[in-house]
Amino acid sequence: MTDSNDLARIDRYTCKFENPVMEDRFMAYKWVRVKNPINFAIIFFAVIFIFDAYNVYNMIGEFKLFLLGYPVFILLYLSWFKFPERLKKQKFDIIFACLFMSYHFFQIAQMVAFPDALAEGGFNPNDMLAFLPTLFLFIYILFPGNFVTSVTMTIIFLLTFIPPLMQVQDVHISVWIFSLPVPLILLTYNKYNSEHRNRSDFAKSVSIDETKNLMQTTLKRYFGDVLSDKMLKEGGELDGENKWVSILFSDLSSYSTITENMSPEVALEFLNEYFTAMHEVIKEFNGHILNYIGDSIMVVFGAPEKLKNHENQAVKCSLKMKEKLKELNHKWDEDETSRYWKNHDIESITMRIGIHTGSVIAGNLGSQEMLQYSTIGDTVNVSARLEQANKDFNTEISFSHEIYTALTKELYDQSSLSGEITLKGRTTPTKVYSI
Repeated sequence: MTDSNDLARIDRYTCKFENPVMEDRFMAYKWVRVKNPINFAIIFFAVIFIFDAYNVYNMIGEFKLFLLGYPVFILLYLSWFKFPERLKKQKFDIIFACLFMSYHFFQIAQMVAFPDALAEGGFNPNDMLAFLPTLFLFIYILFPGNFVTSVTMTIIFLLTFIPPLMQVQDVHISVWIFSLPVPLILLTYNKYNSEHRNRSDFAKSVSIDETKNLMQTTLKRYFGDVLSDKMLKEGGELDGENKWVSILFSDLSSYSTITENMSPEVALEFLNEYFTAMHEVIKEFNGHILNYIGDSIMVVFGAPEKLKNHENQAVKCSLKMKEKLKELNHKWDEDETSRYWKNHDIESITMRIGIHTGSVIAGNLGSQEMLQYSTIGDTVNVSARLEQANKDFNTEISFSHEIYTALTKELYDQSSLSGEITLKGRTTPTKVYSI
C-alpha cells in the first residue's frame, strides 16, 4: 500500500497532487460530481449562442460571413458529448476551458472587426468594469476547473479585455480597485484554499478507504468472505445462535507417515497447497471453513448465513474434494513431491470425510482477547466420529442417516449403508452410509 503521506502531498504552486495516480483518481472523483452540471452548461451555452447570434445580427443590421461562426460554435460545443469518457474524466476542466475561451476570442474578434456597429447596438466598454467581477466569480466558483486552469483563464480574460478597458473614461480610481484587483485577489485566495481543502479531504478519504480495504482483505483471508462481511456488519459481535446445519470433517490418511521425512518448510508448503485447493472447492459449495487442525478441515454448511439444501451441498462438496485430491496426486507425481510417501509404499494420498446434520450453537467462542467463530454441539462430535468410521468400513466418505434421508434422488441412489457404529454416550447404534 502506498504511503498515505505521499498520496496526500499537494504541490504548493499548482495545488495538484504530486502523485500522478492520485491526481487522476481525484479528477475521476471530481468528474462524477461535475458531469451533469457541465452537460447542462454545454446545452445552455449552445442555446445562448442562438440568441447571441440574433442580437449581433440586429446590431450590425445585415448578414456578415462571420455570423456563420455561431452554428460552428454550437456544433463545436455539442461535440463535447462525443468526447471519450476517459478523456473527459481526466481533462474535463481543460476541455471546458478551451471551449469557453474559443467562443470568447470569437466575440473579441467581433469587437475588433465591428466596433462602430456594436457601439451603435448598445455596446459600452464602461459596462466591462461591472461585468468583470461577475466573470471572476464565474471562473473561480462556478467553473469546475482546477486552480491552475482557473488562474490561466482569468489572466487570458484580463489580457483580452485590456484594449476595451483602455477606452473607459471618467471612472474614479476606487471603481478600478474594487472592479479588478480586490475581487481578483480575494477570489484567487479563496479558490486556492478551497482547492487545497478539497484535495486534502479527498486524500484522507482515500487513506481511510485503503485502510478499510486492507482490513476487509485481511479479515476475508483469515475468516472467509461471508463471515468477514457479517463481522464488519455487526461490529465483530457474533452472539451464539441455534442453527440447523451440516458439519463436514475431512482428514488425510496416513498424514504422519506422509510428512515424516519432510522438512518443516516442505510440509508447510505441501499443506498450504492442499488447503488452498480444498478451500476453492468448499467455497464453490457455499461452505465455511471453521478450523484447520493439523491436516484436518472442519467445515459448516448453513452458518453464519442460512443455506438451502445444506445436506446435499455438503455431500456434493465431499465428492468434489475427492476429485480435487486426485488432481493434486497427479500433480504431485509430476513434480516428484510424491516421493515422500511412495518411499513408504503409499501409492497416492487419500482422505476421509464425515458428514452429519443437526442443531448447533454457532457464534464467537473464546476469551475477550481472542475470539473464534465456531460451532458447538453433538452434531460436531458425530461428524468427527463419522470421519473416523471410514477406517472401520474401508470407505472415504461417510455420513449419517439424517444426511441420507435429506439427499436428492441422484445422490440417494449412489449411496449405500456401510454399517452401524455405537457412539459414546449412546445406546442406539448409529447407521453409517457412504457414497
